[in-house]
Amino acid sequence: MPSYKIKYDQLRQQPGITGLLSALERGFEKFGIDFYLVGAVARNVWMSSIHGIAPRRTTADTDFAVLINNKGTYEALKAYLIKEEGFIPSQENAFVLIKGDAQVDLLPFGAIEDEDSKVTVQGTGYTSVHVPGFKEVYDTDLPELELENGHTFKFATLPGIVLLKLLAWDDRPEARRDDIKDISDILHHYFNMHDNEIWENHFDLFDRDDAELIDIAAHVMGRELKKITGSNEKLFKRVEGILQANTADTTNSPIGKIMIEYFGNTVAENVALLKRIWQGLTE
Repeated sequence: MPSYKIKYDQLRQQPGITGLLSALERGFEKFGIDFYLVGAVARNVWMSSIHGIAPRRTTADTDFAVLINNKGTYEALKAYLIKEEGFIPSQENAFVLIKGDAQVDLLPFGAIEDEDSKVTVQGTGYTSVHVPGFKEVYDTDLPELELENGHTFKFATLPGIVLLKLLAWDDRPEARRDDIKDISDILHHYFNMHDNEIWENHFDLFDRDDAELIDIAAHVMGRELKKITGSNEKLFKRVEGILQANTADTTNSPIGKIMIEYFGNTVAENVALLKRIWQGLTE
């Protein structure tokens, strides 16, 4: 498992997050819950904290995927965090807790999921969430982040982040446009962030004279997505279906149109990138 040690200020988060992390860790340890960091903070760990790339956008939320296999454990964790650690529950979203100026989303996955990767918990407001891919990302060799103040936790790989963002967009395309722009940002920088690994493990992709580095990065991303989804046929087929639907028309691809907002190019050029991801996924 790769490990990275960074300074606290490299996270670019609110000052109160160190107390939030300490409180969460006590709760996770009390109930024997494993967890990993997902979402925009995990993306920024890779891009700004590890590779020094300025984040495209920041967020006030910190998202953790929490492994829950026994019914009632999630509610017990929340009750402990509220009573003993001073968190305030959100009235609009049962998966959100607030501590000071910091907000945390605790996204449960594991044996409590139904056959559609849906989890329903007790609470008010938004009480159900779909978490496809969370278990598969967890089952990969997740890297570990160590902060200088002693916090240590696992976080999603970049392909894992791309997978979860792609699925989140597919669930709610009208509300998740930023997920596609985040994927575009990752693709744009992916080769430079993993150049040694790509040269070593994907040298065959350099045989094409017309291949740009971003094309190679997209192809590698597809291969990495296959590693994550290959053990779950339903998940694999869903990702393949998303890519198929968005590469069938070089002028009307929904994802391709959103990618223009990041790259400033054409739908056809973005469809070509999506086809490289699809090729890597299915070869």
